Amino acid sequence: MQAGKFKDKSINCAIFFLKIVGLWMSMNSTEERQRRLTLMWTFVALFYSTYLNVVDITHNLDNLSHCIFSAITILCVVLSIFKIVILSFHKMEFKEIVLYASKNFWNVNYEHEEKILFTKCQRFCKLWVIVVCCLTQGTLGFYVFSPISVNIGKNKSERVLPFKMWVDLPLSETPYYEIVYTIQAVCVYQVGAAYICSDCFLCMLNMHVICQFRMLHWRLSNMWPSTNEQMNINEYANKCYRTLIKCIEKHQSLLEFCNKLENVYTIMILGHMVIFSLLMCFDTYEVFLAKVPTTTRLIFFFHMVGSYIHIVFFTYSCNGLIEESMNVATATYSVLWTVLPTNNTGIMIRRNIKLMIMRSLNPCCLTAGGFFPISMKTATALMSSSMSYFTLMRERSNAIE
Repeated sequence: MQAGKFKDKSINCAIFFLKIVGLWMSMNSTEERQRRLTLMWTFVALFYSTYLNVVDITHNLDNLSHCIFSAITILCVVLSIFKIVILSFHKMEFKEIVLYASKNFWNVNYEHEEKILFTKCQRFCKLWVIVVCCLTQGTLGFYVFSPISVNIGKNKSERVLPFKMWVDLPLSETPYYEIVYTIQAVCVYQVGAAYICSDCFLCMLNMHVICQFRMLHWRLSNMWPSTNEQMNINEYANKCYRTLIKCIEKHQSLLEFCNKLENVYTIMILGHMVIFSLLMCFDTYEVFLAKVPTTTRLIFFFHMVGSYIHIVFFTYSCNGLIEESMNVATATYSVLWTVLPTNNTGIMIRRNIKLMIMRSLNPCCLTAGGFFPISMKTATALMSSSMSYFTLMRERSNAIE
């Protein structure tokens, strides 16, 4: 499946991130070799970044601000490695998810009202991708280009790299400096792509599932045509029954799709929830308390804002899954089932409506490793815990001073 088959730019952009990391599925042996080489390069960049920052911490144990700077980078890299490993482990399930979404979400001829809902979903996904790209570019750009501003007016022997290398080599001299600088810059952007690719795609899948539930609501509310005296009530009941069966099949397929999402992403979500509070705490410390250059402060300002917006968008999409899947019960009960006759068809329709309502009362949701469902309350709880950690760090820092 090629990214170019989709007309939606947000989908193509999300697929592009997965491709440059090496997580997108391949359709032939040539694409598979390219994917494996790309994935290998991603792991090289991630482990190289981890090595640089771990060594940097060991040489700056007396500098708390610098240690936190390196610790944030290490946490982001470790989280990226964790996501890639999980998604690679569930490669076949992920392929099934993409194929189902392509066939039933993205390449479907919708009716007029459904097209309106789908267009709204596309607009939201485009906004999400634009926000992700801008904030990621802001964070990575300051990582890469801040050494250039620092090097202005300095001798060649004093030039600094994005990440200091503790090796006994003349890395500040030409051409070694340019070579190492380019390698580190490329690694920074590769780490950034690995960090956002899976979450960006998951949020888009969530929004498209929400859109499908809203389409199901519309189909349920419009499945009962108006009645008149000339209409044969038995034919009317049979027509309603056939339409209801299609809605039930659609509902069951969406439930199965949500279960697949949960199986693939639940552990990944747990890892992100665990690390998010630490990242927000360290980012806040670097922005407001640490004595660091302005460029470094801007790095963590963009990272802090990006992390906050990311968790809000993500929990919003997960919360939408819960709400829209439960609203199926209301949409089902609101139909004109009371006018149906009490023959076999009418009894079967009432029985199916009852079962559909009962199933809808158990909402679809994504969980963090099965421990708790992700909703908007999760975002407030994470921010609260982050501020608690930040308060402890501030008090400890003041006591040391």
